[in-house]
Formats: sequence, C-alpha cells, structure tokens
Amino acid sequence: MRRIVFVLWAAIGVAGCSAQPVQSAARVSTDSSAATPDAAAPGDLRGTDWRFVEVEGTAVPNDVVATLRLSGSRASGKAGCNSYGASWQMSTDGGTQFGQIISTKMACLEPAGVMQVERGVFDVLQHAVRLRRHGDNLVLLDASGQPLAKLAPAGSP
Repeated sequence: MRRIVFVLWAAIGVAGCSAQPVQSAARVSTDSSAATPDAAAPGDLRGTDWRFVEVEGTAVPNDVVATLRLSGSRASGKAGCNSYGASWQMSTDGGTQFGQIISTKMACLEPAGVMQVERGVFDVLQHAVRLRRHGDNLVLLDASGQPLAKLAPAGSP
C-alpha cells in the first residue's frame, strides 16, 4: 500500500513540471573577436540575481516578477508565473548556454501580461548565446548579436 501511495505522489510531482527543449551547444560562440569591452565574465556573474526589465523588445510590467539567478553551473528563477531551473555555462568571452529548462506548470491569470512575459523568458533562455554588461544591466543576445532581453540587478528599482 505504501508503495502505491509513493508512486502516485511521484507521478503527481512529475506531472506538475515540464521541460523545455535543450539549446544546441553549437550556438555558443567562442569567437573572441565578438567580445566587447563590456563583455561579462563568468566569475563576475556567478552568484548574482537579476530581474527581467525587457523581454523580446517589450518592457516587463511593473507588477510581473521575472528573475534570473546565476549560481555556479545553475540558472534558476521565476519566469513570471512559474519557477524554473536549468544548467548554465559561460565561456570567458561572454558566450553562454542555458541547458534544458525545467519548470512548474501553473497558469496565472493575473497580473495582466504575466503569461506573455513567461513565454518570452523561456524563449530568451533557449536562444541566448551571449551575455554582455551594459552599465549595471545585463543583456542577453542571440547568435546575430541582437538583444533578446535586458536585466537589472535584482535589488534595483
């Protein structure tokens, strides 16, 4: 009887999570000519907390919380509605890769725009191949160098 209860609880726990596809490792650039003077260094970012302020060219509404924590070889945070986690690695020239994203799978009706922000955050993490500092902010870039998202330090207004 205990075994059946354990199996049911395990199935419920797995059903509440979802995985996003893995980004191809080939997308991570190691071309040092692409590095800029404000390129982020892995040591500078490990153990830092960020909040998304812009995702795919759209400002994140003030009442939507979307965050990114870079800790060792893990990335985690809240994508708006759901919490997520993924592996993360970064080369010395700012090339980066987020691995398979695992998240909870709740639907949120409020605040307005929360699910659009969440879809954008997951899309950004799947396509980001470079991180760059821009002043105090962090910018995630795609393979062509276009900004995908802008993040501010987590404690900033």
